[in-house]
Amino acid sequence: MHTSPPKNAGRIRRRTLLAAMAGGALVPQLALAQAAAWPQQPIKMIIPYPPGGGGDGVGRPIAQGLERLLGVPVVLDHRPGAGGTIAAQLAANAPADGHTLYLADNGAISVAPSYRKLGYGPADFSYLAGFGELPMVLVANPQVPAKDLRELVAHSKTRPAGLSYASAGIGSIPHLAAELMKVETGLNAVHVAYKGSSPAMTDLISGVVHAGFFSLPATAPHIASGRLKALAVTSRERLPGLPSVPTFAELGYPSLGTRYISGILAPKGLPAPVSARLASALRSVITDPAVVKSLEATGMVVAYQDGAQVREVYEQDLEKWRKLIQQASLKLD
Repeated sequence: MHTSPPKNAGRIRRRTLLAAMAGGALVPQLALAQAAAWPQQPIKMIIPYPPGGGGDGVGRPIAQGLERLLGVPVVLDHRPGAGGTIAAQLAANAPADGHTLYLADNGAISVAPSYRKLGYGPADFSYLAGFGELPMVLVANPQVPAKDLRELVAHSKTRPAGLSYASAGIGSIPHLAAELMKVETGLNAVHVAYKGSSPAMTDLISGVVHAGFFSLPATAPHIASGRLKALAVTSRERLPGLPSVPTFAELGYPSLGTRYISGILAPKGLPAPVSARLASALRSVITDPAVVKSLEATGMVVAYQDGAQVREVYEQDLEKWRKLIQQASLKLD
């Protein structure tokens, strides 16, 4: 049976429409209010390194700059271990309210996910800013009869067992950088994994192993004293601290420019107004000359990137390592 609509149906529909329009108009106002109310408490910056190390030298200047701009404390929360994946997991699981930041590098964001099943993935973060790269130096023990990369490769082929190279652990960036070098140059070498870069450096200086990739701050005093010799650097240009050492690109191997890639991330789902305010603050901090100087003192090559740019860099890095692992049939678990 057909029933006629009530006489006030038109008024009801108009009220519903007006209410919906009013609600829609409130959405931008609520977003603005959310951004204005943030931050409501101290901000935690998760650092994947132990206290007192390089993570402090990088994280503290950025945290102090954010404190000045945002008006709340930014506290460093050191969570080392498992190649940085412990810190990454904590960051991915944190509330997406703008009160948790994560000082990331490609070790946990694009290297580990290329060969391990983790509780997080690169898509589980909000990408706010990139602030630079930490190049590495290919160094050798002075007893190795090679003064450059070409001679190192040639010498390795004269040894049935090859040379040995040290790294901070299986699946670390120095490990994969050396494996990529083997593929690209034909270097005959075997991997010796250590629990951290310090014992690896000790054995390299002692001659237990022959070569390895390390950061400039870690190697500079040993190169200066003659306990190690530098063969090449992974930076885009020669390093001011090692002006006579060529880049891999100069030697004809641009693909060997493996570097630590640093960025500031947050949990996925960060409210857009909060994300925009954080990104703006980070841009101001990272481009501040005093902060740049502090970061450069850690060996970093500082260059600001916005969130979209650094996310793309991490995605490209992830594909690079996936390709290497498949090509070289690496077993990393």
